[in-house]
Amino acid sequence: MPYAYSEVRASYSGAKAHQERHDVMFRFFARPLSFPVAWLALRFGMEPNHVTYISLGLNALGLGFMASGSRSLMIWGVVIILVALVLDAADGNMARTAKRFSALGEWLEGIGSYLLCAGFHLCGAIGAWLAAASNDPVTQWPRDPRDAGILLIFGAVAATTITLSILGAAKFSSVFPDVDRGKVVARTGEGMYGFLFTIGRNLSFASGLVLPLTLVGFLVRRYEIILAAFALLNLGMMLVVLGRCFVLARRAANTRLSARV
Repeated sequence: MPYAYSEVRASYSGAKAHQERHDVMFRFFARPLSFPVAWLALRFGMEPNHVTYISLGLNALGLGFMASGSRSLMIWGVVIILVALVLDAADGNMARTAKRFSALGEWLEGIGSYLLCAGFHLCGAIGAWLAAASNDPVTQWPRDPRDAGILLIFGAVAATTITLSILGAAKFSSVFPDVDRGKVVARTGEGMYGFLFTIGRNLSFASGLVLPLTLVGFLVRRYEIILAAFALLNLGMMLVVLGRCFVLARRAANTRLSARV
């Protein structure tokens, strides 16, 4: 069944738009480009899961390119991941338009996000480490390629801390389902915590500004600044998110104990 472009646009409901209104990359980049992509994919008879598979494969390919140690391939790796981000938005448009929702597709989307969070900075650091000894590095520091192992430390810290932030929040939601998830994933409200979380999400999450910032870092050969900045930023975000979860968990545990008494 052919779908009109207007139907694809209309599938982006007010609730979905409200949910993404503070996600800069989705709102101003991925979502606008996803509408024509979703419409074309539906016209060619593709299923939403088909686009999800392609998006997941592109994420893996992009990470591989980033870890290659070739500056040109590393740049293309980020571009490929940006394309995958558009496809990640397009498959949702297709599912809502065609009313073809899939638990498998939702799970695979989550796997793709975790893959990026765990691998993006680490793969970039591996590539930067390998490129440091080449004639076309993506960094200007450290000057001696033999000291470039510090880039791996930055990448490992950045990747590990953002992954722990996400997994810690997800585990909290499963263990304490009675606590409003919005108190942890606070895109709006919740005072200073919500403000800091919104900034951190837009900068650090796989669908955030980390993608164009990394691309700029590769292009101007100052990727070490990006790596160091995200190592510090993601470490701070992990401490704030896990601290928030700990406080809410103690409150919930005390509430349960009081209810039993």
